[in-house]
Amino acid sequence: MVMQTIITILIGYAFGCIQAAFIISKLVGKMDIREHGSGNAGASNITTIMGVKYGFIVGLVDVLKGLFAVLVVKWIYPGSPDLAYLAGIMAILGHIFPFYMNFRGGKGVATLVGMMFGLNWKLGVLFALLVIIPALLTDYIVIGSFTTFTALPIVTYILDYPLIFTIIGGFLTVLVYYLHRFNIQRLINKEETKISSVLKKK
Repeated sequence: MVMQTIITILIGYAFGCIQAAFIISKLVGKMDIREHGSGNAGASNITTIMGVKYGFIVGLVDVLKGLFAVLVVKWIYPGSPDLAYLAGIMAILGHIFPFYMNFRGGKGVATLVGMMFGLNWKLGVLFALLVIIPALLTDYIVIGSFTTFTALPIVTYILDYPLIFTIIGGFLTVLVYYLHRFNIQRLINKEETKISSVLKKK
């Protein structure tokens, strides 16, 4: 079981390290996306800086890497839902802390949605809606990030995964709020970029 766990951790982390925002910004934009906008290597910042087209591509890749991390582990270890869950968590951590980017990546929201689709399509729909609906209602994508990660430990507990996963989910929630600390300050100052303004501009 120890070896299976190690393999799962490596698979999940490897998928998470596929950092589309960083790669596209380097290849297409000839820049490091982390040096622009919110400083985040993710779909929302790419959309703001490079446009909706690239934001969509990055968002899709980020979802797919969470999805495939779970599906690959499901395929290798069928009947081991805990390992599949662990693979998804590691994909999120790989996205946030990619080793080749000095462990400074994105915030993991799209990857979390992909992870949930891999575990169960109904969970995927639920978590996608937890991003989309609050974001559209408030006109701030960051609000969708908060609702999604806030739901993670709650849903994990309800689904009766091992307690350690609920604890990890709570840790990730706190981490994501910390990573969004500057967004929170901009929200308070009414300086956070609105979804509508990005779409109008692009």
